[in-house]
Amino acid sequence: MNTIYKQLAEHLDQIPNGFPATESGVELKILAKLFSEDEATIACHMSLNPESAKSIAEKLDREEREVSKILKSMVKKGLIDLEKGKGGFDFKLIPFIVGFYERQNGAIEEEFAQLFEAYYQEALYRMMTVKPSVHRVIPVEKTIPVNIDIMPYERASHYLENAQSWGVLKCICRVQKSLIGEGCDHSVENCLVFSSRPGYFDRSDHIRAISKDEAIQILDQAEQEGLVHSTNNVQDGVEYICNCCSCSCGVLRGITEYGSLNGMARSDFYVTLEESNCTGCGICIDRCQFGALNMGADGIVEVDLARCFGCGLCVSSCASDALALRQKSGSELESPPKTEEEWRILRIEGRKVTEL
Repeated sequence: MNTIYKQLAEHLDQIPNGFPATESGVELKILAKLFSEDEATIACHMSLNPESAKSIAEKLDREEREVSKILKSMVKKGLIDLEKGKGGFDFKLIPFIVGFYERQNGAIEEEFAQLFEAYYQEALYRMMTVKPSVHRVIPVEKTIPVNIDIMPYERASHYLENAQSWGVLKCICRVQKSLIGEGCDHSVENCLVFSSRPGYFDRSDHIRAISKDEAIQILDQAEQEGLVHSTNNVQDGVEYICNCCSCSCGVLRGITEYGSLNGMARSDFYVTLEESNCTGCGICIDRCQFGALNMGADGIVEVDLARCFGCGLCVSSCASDALALRQKSGSELESPPKTEEEWRILRIEGRKVTEL
């Protein structure tokens, strides 16, 4: 494989999210499928911090107009990000996950899906073993106890209410698994995105613009299907909510297939059981994506708190009120990083510890 893709792979692995190398080199095939050699060269000279096309061109000793044209094409392909700067638009590198992989939603096909699966099984799952986690759980809002003070980041409605535009797109995890013949029965179009800018998704090719009410309906439908609400593991700057299943979700699979309880950050809650109310129906066991509930020999549900992530899916399905969410306190609480920058700093330290 061309050396430039090895250089890009190493460059991407310096991002706190990680891009682990493999013996097979399958990750290089993925990069070659997405980036031209010229695009890969330019990406190797970019960082997570936004820079002007002029600044990037100077690093490459190339004409600004030429580099700017390629950068804009890379944005359109979902390989890098663009934001408004002081003198125009700036460009920045984004990680593989969560990042330019998810932006291939409209372009993913069987070969790419097979490459991703091979990469996930060989090395990518290791990303899910590092703290702080890439994603965190948002509990089902109606299961949160009333009359208690909770942090805004624990309410999906907090993010939806404060947005000015909303969109929905297909879950790339379910699309990918379906393409390799391992699809599940859960709804596919239920990944929510939102923005503080009105009309932000109106011209998108792969995101369907929706209303706030439709976004709330999609959340409700996801809860009915037993899907876990999750988002990036920060308090501020949240721009999407995934609705995850252990059948397909790359993050959840880190827990269910590889046993990493760091795969997803937990909510501020955990489930409690009132044994006298339990009828032993077992519905909650089927709903739990984390394997935290089992049927005891006496026909009463047993809770494994080590595997409870506080999503509330079991509580919302319990007709006998045997299950409830309880808010953590004191040392039990582990608030998510405030910002993306704080998350990156902690993630770098977490990778050092994990890779020792």
